[in-house]
Amino acid sequence: MRFITADCIFPVTSPPIPNGVLVIEDDGTILSVSGDTTTVPSSHEAEYFPGFLVPGFVNTHCHLELSHLKNKLVPGGGLPDFIRQVIAARKASEKEITDAAKAAELEMFNGGIKAVGDISNVADSFAVKFNSQMYWHTFIEVFDLSSQNASMEIEKANQLQSLFQSLKGSHPEAKNKNRVSITPHAPYTVSPALFGLIRENAGEFPGISIHNQETPGENELFDSGKGALIELLKNFGDPFRDFKPPGKTSLQTILPFLSSYSKVQLVHNTFTSADDIAAAHAALKNVSWCTCPNANLYIENRLPDYNLFLDSNCRMTIGTDSYASNYSLSILDEMKTISKNFPSIPFETVLKWATINGAGFLGFDKELGSFEKGKRPGVNLLKMVDVEAKKLLLETNVLPLA
Repeated sequence: MRFITADCIFPVTSPPIPNGVLVIEDDGTILSVSGDTTTVPSSHEAEYFPGFLVPGFVNTHCHLELSHLKNKLVPGGGLPDFIRQVIAARKASEKEITDAAKAAELEMFNGGIKAVGDISNVADSFAVKFNSQMYWHTFIEVFDLSSQNASMEIEKANQLQSLFQSLKGSHPEAKNKNRVSITPHAPYTVSPALFGLIRENAGEFPGISIHNQETPGENELFDSGKGALIELLKNFGDPFRDFKPPGKTSLQTILPFLSSYSKVQLVHNTFTSADDIAAAHAALKNVSWCTCPNANLYIENRLPDYNLFLDSNCRMTIGTDSYASNYSLSILDEMKTISKNFPSIPFETVLKWATINGAGFLGFDKELGSFEKGKRPGVNLLKMVDVEAKKLLLETNVLPLA
């Protein structure tokens, strides 16, 4: 049993506790959290750490299988240019891909991340996840550029999902920490036929995680049939040569395909408007908005307007995206970027995005996301913080304690 104190403890689901005490079992299970330091018995010594105590982080959007692309792509060219670069650079040896994925997994674990929502197009990262100490939900991502290919693409996804389940069977310790389901890539790469097949073959998760409004060309494509994105897509498939734009934003166009899901996570949302948010909240039962700020800056040099999401009381989550589009896989770094560019957003708000909201979307909130009795969420110490103002600093770093 451990008794841990700090300048401030943030349980997340209850108010912060200055100079509080967190009591945990040796395996990290929360026994209690309170402001009463007299709960420390004379037979034990409290461990004091300067800084903030927060639960382990949840990364709701990553592409572990792209970790070998670290420092290989030129930033700032926009999404169409980024897609071209990924296609050109993605091929690598099995060893290079595996070694990079292992290094990225270890970096996330050492950075205080306890759960990851990860996109997979192939099986390259499966073994790394099964041997990880973190929780993982693998979203097998599908896309087509023609309805004629929908059945073939869903069959490939089902085969990949079956492979995942069979490999997981040989890793019994990973049973409760690894889940899998099928998800659409983005509004512009999934046909109506494939959207329907995804619903029929979703797997063990009642929701999807889909890229949304990451580049201005996405909305241009659906609104007017113009822009840099459709020019890129014309190189990949005939359907876009005669594409008839519906005259709405990409999100508002696909909402009818998403409305049957119990959970929907929209990822990036860099060019999402207040009208889009209102339409999504009217159409969807349970929607989360995942922001990946450092990837947005890397690709488009643009951040979402977080005030729009705050004004609409959106449930926000945080992702790192991949090493193809980021300099680190650190949720703390993402939090710093949000706080630097939107200093009016309280630390406690961003912390919810980084913990309980993500755990809730991934379905790991019974175990992770907050300091509550019986949970085992991990304990992160944030060092070198502004204790009085309850703010992160540029030099703030994280040390996992449990």
